[in-house]
Amino acid sequence: MHIGVANDPTRPLIDEIRWIAANGFGFVDLHIAPPNAALESTSWKDVRAHLEGAGIAAICRAPAYLPIDNPSPLVRQAALDELRRCIDATGVLGAPLLTTLFCGWPSHLPEESGYDYLRQYLSILIEHGEPQGVAVALENAADNRRQLKHFREIFRRLPNLKLAYDIGNGNVSTAKSMTRDYLFAFADRLRHVRISDNDGTRPAYLPFGAPESGSLDVARELRSLSGFGYDGSITLEIRGDRRWLLACRAILRDL
Repeated sequence: MHIGVANDPTRPLIDEIRWIAANGFGFVDLHIAPPNAALESTSWKDVRAHLEGAGIAAICRAPAYLPIDNPSPLVRQAALDELRRCIDATGVLGAPLLTTLFCGWPSHLPEESGYDYLRQYLSILIEHGEPQGVAVALENAADNRRQLKHFREIFRRLPNLKLAYDIGNGNVSTAKSMTRDYLFAFADRLRHVRISDNDGTRPAYLPFGAPESGSLDVARELRSLSGFGYDGSITLEIRGDRRWLLACRAILRDL
């Protein structure tokens, strides 16, 4: 399993790459977002040179705020254009994957029309990425009420769509972690994993074992991934003092 860290877009991107490499992480989970990793102001060729010089790889994530579920067609088109530019930046970096967070469809659409809308928009992204060697992965959000049902239908309609699974998000407002449910449904589509802890009420991006109750059983989560044959990239999505990143990496390696 390859352990990486996301950059903090409020910090200079090159400094982030240097820190990640200097601390022995295998890749940067590159958050394409302002102010310091914005599409319009970042030289992605220079970033690629720094990644290669540091000897680390990258995957990329699109900003979560892009409103592809907005009721306005013009706003949705602008969000789609921005996502295509994210794919272009990912291609320039030589990264194999762009992840985008699931946020549903415009609320005025009935469910069947919503699935069709997502099929069209994700097909555009997938087809845009293919010539550049960039796969597109849909990431689960923290709203677990009907999300797995939605994912089953979306993935059925899109055979080339990949999954980015956030273990922390799969622990919110559920009787148990959703990891095995997603693995049973989509293990063959899984391309990336993100992990953090929380108390089961909201995403909190905490170090392992920090919540008083409701905390993840990290050993069980890793056994589930291993049991379904996953041995790919995993991002430690721990916010706050970066010493917690190093401690959580040690825990992952131990387990």
